[in-house]
Amino acid sequence: MTGTTSAETGLAMSEDEVFADFARRVDLAGAVVAELGGAFPPELLAANGVARWYSVDPHRQARRDAGGLREVLAARAEELPLPDASVDAVFTCNALQFIDVGPAFAEAFRVLRPGGLVHAHFGPIWSGVDGHQLEYVSYRGKPLTFWEDTFLPPWAHLLYGKEELRALLRSGLDHELADLLVWHVHDSPTINRAFYEDYLAAVAASGLEVVEAATADQLDYPITTPDYDPALLREPDLAALAAAVSARRGAPTRLGVRDVLLVLRKPGSRPRSGDS
Repeated sequence: MTGTTSAETGLAMSEDEVFADFARRVDLAGAVVAELGGAFPPELLAANGVARWYSVDPHRQARRDAGGLREVLAARAEELPLPDASVDAVFTCNALQFIDVGPAFAEAFRVLRPGGLVHAHFGPIWSGVDGHQLEYVSYRGKPLTFWEDTFLPPWAHLLYGKEELRALLRSGLDHELADLLVWHVHDSPTINRAFYEDYLAAVAASGLEVVEAATADQLDYPITTPDYDPALLREPDLAALAAAVSARRGAPTRLGVRDVLLVLRKPGSRPRSGDS
């Protein structure tokens, strides 16, 4: 990989900020874009002069908006239903943690025109203090979110085995909820359990070149857990935990990364004047 940079601050966080950064880097006037996950509003796309926008998301209903600017494709990022070299850019915001990134980056390489960009903002959740990414989970009809329903202690996904976590959570929660959380952390198919280094390895294998790789470690909400049995709680030692994870994986693994921006380019001549 070439052109890698790293920054610990200044990373765009809101979806509006992420899109604005994308629009700054890519000349969207007349561009064809594939979005992995989500579906940005057609009014915003039209305001930026986009010619065609494909929103690829298996959890949404396939449809084409009036005017045909945006089309939602109910498909997986790992199997993009788009021709080779058919898009100018690939955009994704807060979706890669739910995707098998190896095939997804390979597909991005395939559908991009030479010189086209990938703009990816995501949380490599297994690297983060709140790595469980508690989303797409409901308990008794209420959707749970990791920033509001802070049932899981810091680093729970790495500090506790399945039965250890079950015992801890059952000491302070309804057993049904505790078992649901254990299933989500250890068995749910919605999260990819990839570390930051896994994303970089997938990029390298895809043939995409790194223009920028920026990271941020900040936790932007408080984790306030129920009163669990203190005898079952473990105090995290981040350096020791990182060493243990690195030894288990057989490669240096940095812990703490919560937000990432990757800007990638498919090698070749740049077809659009606004790429940077």
